[in-house]
Amino acid sequence: MEAFDTNVIVRLLVRDDEDQYRRAERVLRRVTAGSGAWVSSVVLAEVAWVLRGAYKFDRATTAAALRRLIAIEGVHVEDEATTRLAVAAFAAGSADFADYFILESARRDGALPLHTFDERLSRADGAKLV
Repeated sequence: MEAFDTNVIVRLLVRDDEDQYRRAERVLRRVTAGSGAWVSSVVLAEVAWVLRGAYKFDRATTAAALRRLIAIEGVHVEDEATTRLAVAAFAAGSADFADYFILESARRDGALPLHTFDERLSRADGAKLV
């Protein structure tokens, strides 16, 4: 398996630089046809942050992009079950993707409630405002 950094994933999702997009697509095709592509949880959090901040994607578009990425055959994300739960919570909620990933990780490990100062996250089941 070979890992992918945030900037390569962003190029694949937004296609704002045609040369980099083609290069990223070429390597992704090669890797997914072979040993597979690995995407870390940190990369997913960064991707969501970049799509929302730099590209001004709305919540639904960002969630759809993350879902498209993890649905690609041969793409393996770190902790896929937690990632899917976090994407669903992000799509329906008001906090950031990284916050929902933290919450779902805590839930997975039986470490609830998640204490937070984030009022938006505190509305989610399992989070508690400090």
